[in-house]
Amino acid sequence: MKLLSTLATGFVAMTLILSANAVLGQEAGTLSAGVFSDTQAARGASVYSASCESCHAADLRGNSNAPSLLGMSFMFLWEGRSLEEFFVTIQKTMPSENPESLPPQSYIDVVSYILQANNFPAGPTELQAELDILRQIQITGH
Repeated sequence: MKLLSTLATGFVAMTLILSANAVLGQEAGTLSAGVFSDTQAARGASVYSASCESCHAADLRGNSNAPSLLGMSFMFLWEGRSLEEFFVTIQKTMPSENPESLPPQSYIDVVSYILQANNFPAGPTELQAELDILRQIQITGH
């Protein structure tokens, strides 16, 4: 009887954890879960245009002074790393002439836009600028 109670408690706990991830739209460990929304990526495109485009170009392909944020170039720099590391790096170093000058929401919106530009799928909920959540999401190829 005690074993059944322990198993039931474990099952309920696992169900709650999985449900919380589904509600957040941010399945730990993968970008294929759709961790950002299209609306958020659209906001990020506006912020990118105003704050990032002058260095990284309108098409996100960068220039001699700024890296490309697309495709193989992006994956070469970021594959295997967490969204937390990507978010914090952008926040601490961009825009290069005025790092940390944007609100956290703007930085996470730009992250969403860059993910969308790299053909990662959108989902129903927005990506949050919560380091504990971002730490769990790895940048991996599709």
